[in-house]
Amino acid sequence: MIECRRGAARARARARAHFVARSSARPPRWSRLAGLLVAAGVLACRPSAGPGPAPDEASAPDPYIPFLERRAAHQTQLRHDGPSPGKYEPGVVPEGATEVHYPSGSHELLAWLALPPEAPQPVPGLVYFHGAFSLVPEDFEAVRPFVDAGFAVLTPALRGENGNPGRLELLYGELDDAVAATRWLAEHPAVDGARLYAIGHSVGGGVAALVALHPEAPLRLTASVGGLYVPETFQRWSRSKANAALVRFDPFDASEGTLRTLGPNVRDLARPHLAYMGEQDEWFHPNAEAIAAEAARWGAPLEVIMVPGDHMSSLGPALERFLARAKADAAED
Repeated sequence: MIECRRGAARARARARAHFVARSSARPPRWSRLAGLLVAAGVLACRPSAGPGPAPDEASAPDPYIPFLERRAAHQTQLRHDGPSPGKYEPGVVPEGATEVHYPSGSHELLAWLALPPEAPQPVPGLVYFHGAFSLVPEDFEAVRPFVDAGFAVLTPALRGENGNPGRLELLYGELDDAVAATRWLAEHPAVDGARLYAIGHSVGGGVAALVALHPEAPLRLTASVGGLYVPETFQRWSRSKANAALVRFDPFDASEGTLRTLGPNVRDLARPHLAYMGEQDEWFHPNAEAIAAEAARWGAPLEVIMVPGDHMSSLGPALERFLARAKADAAED
């Protein structure tokens, strides 16, 4: 009987891990397969004598536990402890920006802040989460148009990046840093904390998508450009020579992968999220379609928006569109 219970538990874990990136008019396969796997585990363990549970009881999926509750109960296990491999130039600060530090737990983390000149009153703010695992001047230049449009802009480096304390956790502890960065900017005296926005690119898009699940982030609207990952993403990366070193947790542990991605948690969106996808960034298209189907299933405020370009060249068109959305939203108050 002990082995039966363990087998059922393993079935539930496999079910939670199974997020298939595929578009469908029905719910994505990962959510439908969950009940089948759990039922199979229970039926296989049924004793030969005596009545078993009613069919509905046997096939009923486990009750859903909200993202933040599961995350609070989980302690990520890293197989390697070290900083981000991203390259950066120490001491370099873009023209028009100031180096600042924001608190995240016990860490003081580096960021660049730019304020529009001679603003007569508190201005709206933008937090931009960079890609490539380090903050470089090109990241700030990408969002300089927001400063020109009257926004305060914060580009934070996260734990383990740019000489920051901490370790690379790949979309886990970095979420705490991202939320802390939004709260730091909201409390800046030159910023209207009620008009705050966030967007990220590539892995920074993954960060922004997770921030969208967090009600304590003082944001009106979030967006990602690429970066819509699914749990299987990390399994593929772990087998890739180029990306294996980034995956420092067990990618086949369901709890690790699902807590690092939007798809299995999309019903918990705390605010509208815009997912910009490059028309030629085809690797992400199935992920976006599956997550959009799951969002539609739960009535979650996710919008997938196609823009010209591939994974890199789509950033400019996406930022241009997001600036227009943020300006229109900020003007409503």
